[in-house]
Amino acid sequence: MKRLLTYFKFNKTEQNGFFVILVIIILFSIVYSLLNRERKQEPIAHHARVFEQSFHDSTDVVDYPNKKFSTTAIHLEKNTISMDSSETHRKGDVKLFYFDPNNLSQEDWRKLGLSDKQIAVIKNYEKKGGRFRDKSDVRKMYSINEKLYKRLEPFIHIKKETTTKSTTDKPNLFYDKFETDKAELIDINTCDTTALMSLKGIGTVLSKRILKYKEVLGGFYRIEQLKEVYGVTSETYDLIKDHITISNLEGIKKIDINQIDAISLGKHPYLSPKDAKLIVNYREQHGNYANIEDFAKIGTLSDLAIAKIAPYLIFENDSR
Repeated sequence: MKRLLTYFKFNKTEQNGFFVILVIIILFSIVYSLLNRERKQEPIAHHARVFEQSFHDSTDVVDYPNKKFSTTAIHLEKNTISMDSSETHRKGDVKLFYFDPNNLSQEDWRKLGLSDKQIAVIKNYEKKGGRFRDKSDVRKMYSINEKLYKRLEPFIHIKKETTTKSTTDKPNLFYDKFETDKAELIDINTCDTTALMSLKGIGTVLSKRILKYKEVLGGFYRIEQLKEVYGVTSETYDLIKDHITISNLEGIKKIDINQIDAISLGKHPYLSPKDAKLIVNYREQHGNYANIEDFAKIGTLSDLAIAKIAPYLIFENDSR
């Protein structure tokens, strides 16, 4: 050390100053190492306290007067989460079918993919005297979002209420029979051109187009399909919609999706030749379709396209 100091030509005073600074540096190093060691001894306990505090902060949404109730709140929250997860799991068991939303059982609503909370809203609406008179009424339910409604809408079939007019309200005039006949609903799946031409806005050409489109489709399963006929404008549809009906769906021609070829399938108005080829190719690669849910596995068809074509298909495990 003396050689080092001599080399730098430190005098006696400078040598003493150097030793003092060296001692101070050593002391600072020892103190710093001791403090740092104490910090590293309890990192888990420190983080545990932080986590515990943040957990209580997140669960104390309600200012409970007694902290013992916070445990109950946590259990309730866990139960709610588990219930929601079960409802989400139930969506995998969705089965679409034709239904009348009026007085539909809770079990059938569940099959359609609704949760217990959504069903409770609908049942409360019915309990208060509410009734679905049109498909749009289902859409107005705040528990049914737009995506769910679009999936269910093609399968909603509300039976129209028939009202009988009292003959005592007016004298029995010669035109009574004419008015009664005119008020009768026309079934667009069984009527002829003459019946269609009795409706306002429907002439010879348009009536033939409607019947031709019905044959190509395999039958109408909802009145709104008339809008797809070339020449049926929104104004024409509004004039005739209250005077037509679909009494039953038994006459709809079904397509055996596990037997039909791509060319024949592509002739249906709701499928393009490209879609038909993809459907048949998927069947040949993965085996027969068991139900309509298998169509979602193709990946190229939209939910709307699947919903529109579904009523015209039959499957291996089809209970419709």
